[in-house]
Amino acid sequence: MSVLPPFEHLRPGSLEAALDTISETAAPYAGGTELLLAMKAGLLRPDTLVDVKRIDRLTRVETAGDQMSIGAAVTHREALSDPAVRRLLPVLAEVLGRVGNPRVRAVGTLGGNLCFAEPKSDVATILIAMGGSVRLVSPKGERIVAVEEFVVGPYTTTRADDEILSEILVPLDRSRAVYEKFQTMERPTVGVAGSIAHDGSVRVVIGAVGGSPYLHVANSLDSVDADALAGDVEVIPDMTGSERYKRHVTRLYVRKVLTSLETT
Repeated sequence: MSVLPPFEHLRPGSLEAALDTISETAAPYAGGTELLLAMKAGLLRPDTLVDVKRIDRLTRVETAGDQMSIGAAVTHREALSDPAVRRLLPVLAEVLGRVGNPRVRAVGTLGGNLCFAEPKSDVATILIAMGGSVRLVSPKGERIVAVEEFVVGPYTTTRADDEILSEILVPLDRSRAVYEKFQTMERPTVGVAGSIAHDGSVRVVIGAVGGSPYLHVANSLDSVDADALAGDVEVIPDMTGSERYKRHVTRLYVRKVLTSLETT
């Protein structure tokens, strides 16, 4: 049985104190569902784990104007149960209710999910479709990055070693959103999300088939070509299917999402 390597554990009481602690060898964590597994497997070896899950600023769900802010340390279960999320972002709540298994939903956090950048992430796929972004905080200041620019590859993001992802920002102008996935194991084989904004613009995101979610933006629903998207997306064959099989399933699920958006 794999065991965790030795590490120091810190629990700062504020975001400022946490920022003074993290570094290339001191990693922030909240749920730790993916991080601890990677450490047991010897893939990551931080000297220090910085527990941020009790920092107030990272545990809030707030609505201001035309966007919702979800703290990075909010768990999947907390987010999907939040009355404001269920009322204003029902598709996000529905997706979070299907992430992983009950243990992962109870412990795993939205911020941790995005920072780990698992290629088959449901969370990244739906947030990109909804035009979500993340706020990154460092001793030098803050910056806001669209989720599609934050997740740049398998297990790779643009977060610097001195930054903490403090919150996820989700605009409320995409009144019509859909997420469909084909799943034979715990993680999806293909996940497709789509949304339509008040101005009629469309975002279609294909997740799970490649190294990172693939985003297509169109001016209207009629201009989205499911066959073209299935042909353009990067596909990585694995134990869930060959490239040909995954492109076929992708085509079917893009069509399914487009149909759902038409009738939503």
